[in-house]
Amino acid sequence: MEIYFRQQIDNSRVRRLADPRRRREQRLSLLAGGVLFLLLFGYAWMRFQTVRLGYQLEAARQQQAQLEQWNRGLELQQAALRNPQRIYGLAQARLGMQNPLPGQILALDTAPAPEINAPAPVVASLRR
Repeated sequence: MEIYFRQQIDNSRVRRLADPRRRREQRLSLLAGGVLFLLLFGYAWMRFQTVRLGYQLEAARQQQAQLEQWNRGLELQQAALRNPQRIYGLAQARLGMQNPLPGQILALDTAPAPEINAPAPVVASLRR
């Protein structure tokens, strides 16, 4: 038969002494790990920004090409709308206008020639 005695050991008053070399090593490893993390995070961030800006640049180039094409279309449309033959054709077809007959055009900077049995022209004035 074996008998075991249980011995009560109280280590509550025992304190571990801090080793300054080990503490310095821990601080240096933590600092090196932090610097390495910051460097890797900075590199990853720059790569992410480069890719994102590349997509934005490509989208801006596509938008510029679309706007230039739209501008060319508007310039062609403007040239077609300003065509004098088209304007005269629309004036005759839609509005019933005709080319003026001789004598219907009156220059505003000269007085009209008086006709022989014509009444005197009426001139409006603003007098109070």
